[in-house]
Amino acid sequence: MCAPLQIIALVVGLLALPGCSTLKLAYSFADNMLEDTAGSYLDLSAKQSERLSQQATALISWHRTVMLPKYASFFRAQADIIQAGGWTQAQLKSAIRRFRSLLEKTVEDASPLIAEVLVEHTSPQKLAYLEARMTENLAKRRANEADKTQIVLIGEWVERRVESISRFTGPLTGTQVAIIQGYAENRPGTMMRWLESREHRQNAFLAFLRNRPKKTEIAAFVTRIILRAHEVVDPDYRAISDARWALLEAMCYKVSATLDDEQRKQLITTLRSYAADMVELAGD
Repeated sequence: MCAPLQIIALVVGLLALPGCSTLKLAYSFADNMLEDTAGSYLDLSAKQSERLSQQATALISWHRTVMLPKYASFFRAQADIIQAGGWTQAQLKSAIRRFRSLLEKTVEDASPLIAEVLVEHTSPQKLAYLEARMTENLAKRRANEADKTQIVLIGEWVERRVESISRFTGPLTGTQVAIIQGYAENRPGTMMRWLESREHRQNAFLAFLRNRPKKTEIAAFVTRIILRAHEVVDPDYRAISDARWALLEAMCYKVSATLDDEQRKQLITTLRSYAADMVELAGD
């Protein structure tokens, strides 16, 4: 994951928090978290550090006031569908497509703010520092994954999916966990293949910055390398990515069809609670 993508992921990750008080707490520290993330990759002077702080604050403010109401509307709409009887396969497909479009909107609108920072880091010295940090981070990820067996990797994937879903529905049953396990065992691609694709994207990103592009060019490239990297490098990875989204859709639909009345009630309550929390935060 290149530095801009980590920043975007941090912003989007605010939505994965488990409750209102935690969400509000996260937003109170989010600009500092962004600064720390970006600062770990960039060679910053005192003035650049100050500008980074300003851009981090602007990015979080934009996400809070512009994107949170959109996510709130999405969550309310899904709660209405579940209350009316639950998703059909077509409705779930539409919901996932809508959620992906919200993530894409986050990337597209955040990219100009990221470009404001990156435009000052295209000199050979600055790029050497950035490349060293990115290479170091990737090497750590590879080392962390290298000793894990396929069974361990599948187990970790299942654990993350179970945690994500149960955050909305309450505890999952053994049958529901088994559904997730079955899909995990057929998940396309491998972690090492993902890391290989990440290296391709990082190299393309660094090569682009070496041409000393303008801010508008950087913003456009950041959007492209995050959302449509196959247009730049590693075109074969698009099929893997599409297959993973298709698997996620099928898995979510099958799990949703097995929810009992209590889990559906919890899901509706959680979605409406999230929506209300987001609207409140957006108005602060």
